[in-house]
Amino acid sequence: MKKILVTGCNGYIGSHTVKALKQAGYQVHGIDRTYSMNKVQRYLDLYMHGDANDFTKAYRYDAVVHLAGYISVEESVEQPFMYFNNNTLGTHWQLHFNCTNGCNNFIFASTAAAFNPVSPYAQSKLMAESLVKAMASNFTIFRFFNVAGNNGEFEQIGKPTHLIKIAAETAAGVRPYISINGTDWDTEDGTCIRDYIHVSDLVEGIVRAVEIPSNREYECIGTGKNYSVRQVINTMKKISGVDFSVVEGSRRAGDVSSITIPNGMLSEYINCERTLEDMCLSAYKSELRRVG
Repeated sequence: MKKILVTGCNGYIGSHTVKALKQAGYQVHGIDRTYSMNKVQRYLDLYMHGDANDFTKAYRYDAVVHLAGYISVEESVEQPFMYFNNNTLGTHWQLHFNCTNGCNNFIFASTAAAFNPVSPYAQSKLMAESLVKAMASNFTIFRFFNVAGNNGEFEQIGKPTHLIKIAAETAAGVRPYISINGTDWDTEDGTCIRDYIHVSDLVEGIVRAVEIPSNREYECIGTGKNYSVRQVINTMKKISGVDFSVVEGSRRAGDVSSITIPNGMLSEYINCERTLEDMCLSAYKSELRRVG
């Protein structure tokens, strides 16, 4: 039985990945230095709480799924060193130890923001991609587009930064309103355009990469369908039946008008079965459970 390490196992994508790998029959170890509401221990053969430097040197893994990292564009602009230290140097440490300890498959969570690396967040991930390609014998670099929704058990954690999560909180009454960061972008309705993918579709691709590494420059993980901020907000209003308040604000530092999958570059690792409506509905139901 293959032994898999998932870094950032308590996180949003990490928790979904741990469950999917365990259900696929792997021996799964997880590590995270933060706690969360996501109770992943039941799906782990070994849970390690703390920094990866403290634990993983004791084990040899057949594959590492490196999901740990900071993800806020806005925060990265304010604290760039923290992002390079964690996202870039942290990836280097994982590669250095695991690849010299017999691991021959490294799966890395990158970002679609690497296509236009304006923010320190995007730059830190792009630099980490270069390290993966230079140091791993077999690898898969997943450039995640906007990940949303949940499996009904696990949730997004920490300070909300994702549009669908924030829209769901607003529809459920957790927030008094939602802000649009800029309405003067060069798009059809003036708001930013992104590709959104359901987390359950994404983790199915991660499971496939455990057996079949890509060894290509990167894999675009999205649906190939693009939505503006206004379209996402209107979809959340439709599925929730709540006409919540929307405030138009100024642009956010580090943002770009559009991040979409280039033509013909949608990854073959992904079979998208879930729609934007599915993402919004699962996120909304999750918030309703939380507010009781």
